[in-house]
Amino acid sequence: MIGGGIAGLSAAANLAERGFSVKLFEKCSYLGGKLGSWTFESNGETLRTEHGFHAFFRQYYNLLSFMQKIGSAQYLIPIDDYLILYADGSRQSFKNIDNTPFFNVLSMANLGVVRYRDMLLNRYDLRLLDLFRYDERNTFRNYDNMPLSEFIRLTRVPPKMQRVFASFARAFFAEPHQMSTAELIKSFHFYFLSNDQGLLYDVLNDDFQFSFIQPVMKFLREHHAEIYLNSEVENILYQDGKFNICNEWFDYCVLAADVKHVPIIISKSPSLHQFKDFYSKAMSLKTSARYALWRVWTDRFENGAYPYFVFTDRFRCLDSISFYHRFEQSSVEWSKKNGGGIFELHSYALPENLAREREIKNAFLDELFHYLPELKGFKIVHEYFQIKDDFTAYHTSLYGQRPETRTEIPGLFLAGDWVKTSHPFMLMEAAYTTGALAANYIMKNEGLCENQLFAVPERGLLA
Repeated sequence: MIGGGIAGLSAAANLAERGFSVKLFEKCSYLGGKLGSWTFESNGETLRTEHGFHAFFRQYYNLLSFMQKIGSAQYLIPIDDYLILYADGSRQSFKNIDNTPFFNVLSMANLGVVRYRDMLLNRYDLRLLDLFRYDERNTFRNYDNMPLSEFIRLTRVPPKMQRVFASFARAFFAEPHQMSTAELIKSFHFYFLSNDQGLLYDVLNDDFQFSFIQPVMKFLREHHAEIYLNSEVENILYQDGKFNICNEWFDYCVLAADVKHVPIIISKSPSLHQFKDFYSKAMSLKTSARYALWRVWTDRFENGAYPYFVFTDRFRCLDSISFYHRFEQSSVEWSKKNGGGIFELHSYALPENLAREREIKNAFLDELFHYLPELKGFKIVHEYFQIKDDFTAYHTSLYGQRPETRTEIPGLFLAGDWVKTSHPFMLMEAAYTTGALAANYIMKNEGLCENQLFAVPERGLLA
């Protein structure tokens, strides 16, 4: 396995459990990828931080089943609401929305997101119904080249629905003018229109290292998998049907690095360049825009009740706020001891004109104080700032070139949220499930029964 994120851990765990000899190579000093966690020193304290807040939606059937198996699910707690804070001081709550597909859209009319009168007067373009017609082939043929901003313009949806669309786009690290409308339709289908799980979700109640990574490592070691941290794979040698990775030969290889590093590895692997379709698709992978995360340990709290995580109607860069002192156990303990809050500020698609760290932080603070004015003047006791550019791009015109789990190279399989699948998996569920699919292909090659996997319906209600 190359890569110790969710996808690589999935493939490794599924294979090791079935008796395969597994070796996993991870370039970082920690496992988990975007669920990774590490320590840092600040003002005499050793603290932990992560890549950022993650929501475990109840539609993540395969990932949640795995978490049940390894004992990680016991740390999941429900969030109170799916909440958007608007710049004018209003809020959009989805807490009481009907969970039943189609009726959930009617519920949105009760919230003012869409309007009954506009429906009755046929003021929305009929293309809006294509949200209910998800079908991989047709949806991507018709809409992958159309930016979401154009779909919003054509369908004439009201401002609140436009903001919901924009929030969805930024949750996939893209602005509406960048994001593929087909990917937006796919995400609405997966999260909202194909099942009765609703938009609410669960979160892990402690740092990922304790609530997810340690249970995974325990499971892998119990099944004799070998884990090599700080072991960057620079290239893959393919010869006589086998793979040489870090000077060892293997019968199979699962490439589960993040989308930024897959083309780098393949470009340095000339023995794979002869496979033209694979090479072309691997080299065409793109990353999203930059994203920024700033976690601050402070000397005061917000007023009022909020869920653990809220979306915001950004001015320049602030897309969401996470309230770690409300749910993560180690943060709760720090907060009680020190009498302050721990807030994480996210910008999922960092504007290009924000380049310098100080400038980004100032923009974060300006918007934070707009939404939570009681925090103005707080003292930052500790902080951890990150700018990343390693998330999968869901931009227009990329889907057709995405590689699939099974490649034209015998024994080489791909896993990650950047991999194309016939089922509409998204984000962490896509990462986990493609890893499990890679393991299933290997099991099938060896004459073994494949592990059962689950998915939301492949097609929309009106498809």
